[in-house]
Amino acid sequence: MTVETPPAGTPSLRWEPPVVEVVGRVDLVGLALRGLAAELRSHGVEAREDGVSGTVDAGPRARPQRALLRPHRGDLWWWMRWPPQDGVHPALAGVPLSPATHTSDAARRIVGALSAPVGDS
Repeated sequence: MTVETPPAGTPSLRWEPPVVEVVGRVDLVGLALRGLAAELRSHGVEAREDGVSGTVDAGPRARPQRALLRPHRGDLWWWMRWPPQDGVHPALAGVPLSPATHTSDAARRIVGALSAPVGDS
């Protein structure tokens, strides 16, 4: 068996995602964040988006309902996060809401959670 080293300037054999794919994913996240924030505002809910962490905080700052984008079932989904609770590991303090492309479903569920009494979240 002969092993040859590629000449200088040849792309490596390691797979790297194309720049277009990475840029497209970043654009998708930004669009999803802005879309959810706009949908929440249309329901009269204050919404603050954070593109760095991929989250949208909805409702009053004293009791925000946090939604974040994270992988689920092989796709990007909205997850609902609650403020830290005693005895609950941070990784378990959330539930999947809907695929990222279904912002109206996620917004409807977040609005419902915000309208629930404080002890029922």
